Amino acid sequence: MSKEKIRTGLNLIPGIIYMLLLGLLAKYIGQFVPRISYLVIAIALGIFSANFLSLPQIVEGGIRKTHKIFLETGIVILGSAIRLKDMIEVGPKMLLMVIGFIIFSLLLVEYIAGQLKIAAKLGSCLAAGTSVCGVSAVIATGGAIGASAQNIAYAIATVITFDIITVFAYPIIGQTLMIPAKVYGPWAGISMFSTGTTVAAGFAHSELGGQLATIGKMSRNVFIGLWALLYSIYYLKKGLADHQVEARLRYLWDRFPKIVIGFVLTMVIANLGIIDSTKLGYLKNGYNWLFMLAFVGLGYSSDLRELKKTGVKPFLIVLISFIIISLTSLLFSYLLFV
Repeated sequence: MSKEKIRTGLNLIPGIIYMLLLGLLAKYIGQFVPRISYLVIAIALGIFSANFLSLPQIVEGGIRKTHKIFLETGIVILGSAIRLKDMIEVGPKMLLMVIGFIIFSLLLVEYIAGQLKIAAKLGSCLAAGTSVCGVSAVIATGGAIGASAQNIAYAIATVITFDIITVFAYPIIGQTLMIPAKVYGPWAGISMFSTGTTVAAGFAHSELGGQLATIGKMSRNVFIGLWALLYSIYYLKKGLADHQVEARLRYLWDRFPKIVIGFVLTMVIANLGIIDSTKLGYLKNGYNWLFMLAFVGLGYSSDLRELKKTGVKPFLIVLISFIIISLTSLLFSYLLFV
């Protein structure tokens, strides 16, 4: 290993230590407010740090460069906690809801965007972010259709705004209305936008709620590349996209979230009995610690100043759509999983 790589690795340590300290502080605070998950508190502390404290660059760099790695690693390890018989039981219903609500959400956002007469490509970025996978889907779709940097920025800011709202609101609603975990998990997995906030809100409710929310969200993530590909074909046919963007399988694979593969493989290996119960306990402890670090970093990535970029119309479009999607997906979750 070169000295440069060692130096780069050492530079990440201050940021990791900072996330660890905030995570432990969140756990400590959580003892006094048991109705609020320490994971949500961790996100709140991260948001506070990013927007009201001035951290040294070496600390900030470590947070920004590692929190996504911790999140994705935690999700992959989480696969070991999913029982295959539970997956088989909820799988067909969950997949039915995922496909149905992806299509419903996309058409709904596109329709409302058309009624409010915003730029077509901005509407498509909002539709992808709402229906599939938050910021990742916005970036993938925006790149595929040649959306302007401003359109992509507006869509990202809008999605992040709702991520911040829902990661706090969903656990509160879940507890207040006493929504059972087998309903809450699919509801969060189907209706929330970004992966990190969905997982956080799921586990803020319960272990089962977190597992089901993650399964639902991972199922939606599979469609990122396909949706970007279909949008690129649509805009190419309309003559509104860069003709260098081609509908090709390689593009689909490039946009496919590889952590889905890791999640499924870990689940299969764990259910084959290769890993004993003691080691499974270690893995569970491991992903809990990884999520704690990741959610502090997730909060830190929320720059409240960036939210000012959100225009009124993009916010209104997503607000109307989200209310409809959230209510209908909650209803269907009760109908299918109770």
